[in-house]
Amino acid sequence: MKMTILGSGTSHGVPVIACKCKVCTSVDSRDKRMRASALVQSEDATLVIDTGPEFRMQALRCGLEKLDAVLVTHSHADHLNGLDDVRIFSHTKSVDPSNPDAKETEGEGLPVYANAWTIRDTKNRFDYIFMPVKEGGGKPKILLEDTAAFSAENPIRTKSICAIPIPIMHGHLECNGYLLYEDAPLQKRKSIAYLTDCSSIPQETFDAIAKNAGTLEHLVIDGLREKPHSTHFSFEQALEAANILAPRHTWLTHITHNKSHTEINEYVLTLLEKFPALSAIVKSGGSVEAAYDGLELSCS
Repeated sequence: MKMTILGSGTSHGVPVIACKCKVCTSVDSRDKRMRASALVQSEDATLVIDTGPEFRMQALRCGLEKLDAVLVTHSHADHLNGLDDVRIFSHTKSVDPSNPDAKETEGEGLPVYANAWTIRDTKNRFDYIFMPVKEGGGKPKILLEDTAAFSAENPIRTKSICAIPIPIMHGHLECNGYLLYEDAPLQKRKSIAYLTDCSSIPQETFDAIAKNAGTLEHLVIDGLREKPHSTHFSFEQALEAANILAPRHTWLTHITHNKSHTEINEYVLTLLEKFPALSAIVKSGGSVEAAYDGLELSCS
């Protein structure tokens, strides 16, 4: 299983409209941050986490040719408003790879997993999807699935990829984080935790990751900026959470334009002495860095 960071930016994206700061005008490709999203793939499965306003461009950039499911963290515009662009994947079932002569057949729709309030907002914002329309009304064909029905004992299964929805707090809103792994016994499991848009993590989520991660290879976690924010982790708060979870590699995402990629990595190094678990991991070959668009994370 691998994850590709499709977008590592905050709700404005980077560059920010009408901004001429040094980050927004940077020529370093790692400073170009589309809205936060991720692609998760195994040999037989492909899913995305969040479909923000740039989903179409992200899909074209990474060469996306199939999609089996969508995991949604929450319904804010920068994480959901590209949902209509899944329509190209939503009307047919994938061809059986063991039978190259098989034709695509009409499917029930593309599964989209989200919590209850996100499902409510999706039905309101994209009401046309769920209404009968006359001929010519192109729209996605999706199946909204409430993540409340899934747990560590009953994970979301997309062929070989399993995803456990885990609660994180985005200000006063409860959003979904996801613990992802390729189906395997716990002692052989290598996993990725994706925790974007969070300002606090409930103890139950720390416990769920510790119990079910196996080897936590990668933690992708909200790290907005150096200065604290009411609904997002700062860089230091993200590292505090990572110090508890102790992943092999920590990646900050949902980043604003206050620091460049290089500056973030330099700043993070100055914080490591506060976090002994992370410091030890880095000394043994792990890493704590800013994510960037196009970054590939492997669990092999």
